[in-house]
Amino acid sequence: MLSSRAQRGISQFHDSAVSGIRKILIVLAAFVVAMRLSFAADDAAIIDGRNYSFMIAAPPGWQLTSTRQLQAAFYPDASTFDRSPVIMYVRSANKDDLHVKTIEDLNRLDLLGIQEQHLKAESKKVGSAQLSDGSEIPIYSFSGGGYFELVGYADQPKNITVFVLSSETEKDLKASEKSFRALVASYLFISENVTTPKQ
Repeated sequence: MLSSRAQRGISQFHDSAVSGIRKILIVLAAFVVAMRLSFAADDAAIIDGRNYSFMIAAPPGWQLTSTRQLQAAFYPDASTFDRSPVIMYVRSANKDDLHVKTIEDLNRLDLLGIQEQHLKAESKKVGSAQLSDGSEIPIYSFSGGGYFELVGYADQPKNITVFVLSSETEKDLKASEKSFRALVASYLFISENVTTPKQ
């Protein structure tokens, strides 16, 4: 019969081995998807931050960029991000920081933020979109806030990934919906086990 010390040692070795295998699998998955995205689009990136890491790729006809406020932003080839009447971006919302637990909570919070400047702004669920792993996420429309927008929310353990298509006109919004769905379909969540240096 093994001593309690030996049993603890085996348990610690097992936990360490499992942790190591999990890290290797995450790296391999990231590599495989990176290779797939490299064939699908010239503009693809791994985006990470506190408690999240994911892959995203620009749809055909769109360019990937970043700004001080946005890690992943997109604009049509024929324009620039600052001047385009229609843009897309992806951001990560930390559940604890925003005191939300669900997609519905975050959607309400987003709407309240817009209504601080535009009282008549409204949002409603208008359908769903598919991620790269085949799962579906809800899509909401936003209107009355100065822009026409479609917003998708992907629920993750500690964060919610937010996909936004924002347009100055409803016509451009509808014309860009296919590209928005392609953007969402390129998304792959990699891991929540990401830490950032303390400021």
